[in-house]
Amino acid sequence: MKPSEHTPLSADIYAEIIDEAGFPPGSFNLIHGDGPSVGSALSRHPDIHMMSFTGSTRAGTAVTKDAADTVKRVTLELGGKSPNLVFADCDLEQAIVQGVAECFLNTGQSCDALTRMLVERSIYDQAVQLATTVVRETRIADPNEEGDHLGPLFDKIQFDRVQALINAWIDEGAELLVGGPGKPDGFEKGWFVKPTLFANVKPEMRIVREEIFGPVPVMMPFDTEDEAITMANDTPYGLAGFVQTGSRERAERVAAKLRVGAVHINGGAYNYGSPFGGYKQSGNGREGGPEGLADYQEIKTIHWG
Repeated sequence: MKPSEHTPLSADIYAEIIDEAGFPPGSFNLIHGDGPSVGSALSRHPDIHMMSFTGSTRAGTAVTKDAADTVKRVTLELGGKSPNLVFADCDLEQAIVQGVAECFLNTGQSCDALTRMLVERSIYDQAVQLATTVVRETRIADPNEEGDHLGPLFDKIQFDRVQALINAWIDEGAELLVGGPGKPDGFEKGWFVKPTLFANVKPEMRIVREEIFGPVPVMMPFDTEDEAITMANDTPYGLAGFVQTGSRERAERVAAKLRVGAVHINGGAYNYGSPFGGYKQSGNGREGGPEGLADYQEIKTIHWG
């Protein structure tokens, strides 16, 4: 295991847990370092037969290229720009409140965060008003405090990236409804960002296509179910999708057509122990479940004479 050089402490604790649990010596090894040097060395090493990487699509591409010379298996869990399809026959207030909350989990630093909210046009204006209220009322506070609120991003690297993308999206003409660049009032110390909401964007805009990894959803209207599916699939990513509807038939029909690894219907939470992973540039293979274990195994056949 090689954790991110920016967040190494949880991996140290994990190693201590494994040791205290009595794993055989040498069955688990922990090494620290950055990606370009240590990560690349692991990917290239001939005695390592499989690489499993979680992180950005850019870094996952580098792992794949480094692993190619030794023809080792590579499993990747990468980025996302997950769509949330909100149909007029859903419980709209619940859908919007849950949708924003899901996007803001972990301060938006989740690979499957539903940052694209696609709303049926007949309820679009109402949905925008609801989302604006929810985002504006989102509380910022110290992460050491108990309660429902957003803390800071993990470091200056991510803070600067989120700020750069917010400014770029404003420059390309996206309509800013709440938040925007800069830190929230009273939080000048720490990497806090403003909960931010954009609306009325066009499919070709960067805001619709680039992962931000921060609390910044974007809203777009659609007219028909087929258009919603086309818009949802029009992305380099395919990690997760969310469907809000009062029709079970529609939910199953839409879920079957979404090019994503997981579909959540009407706020359905992730079932831990099920396989997790995505399509397209969201990765290869799965983590969790029997399918996740299978990625670490090789098939051998024995033929008797």
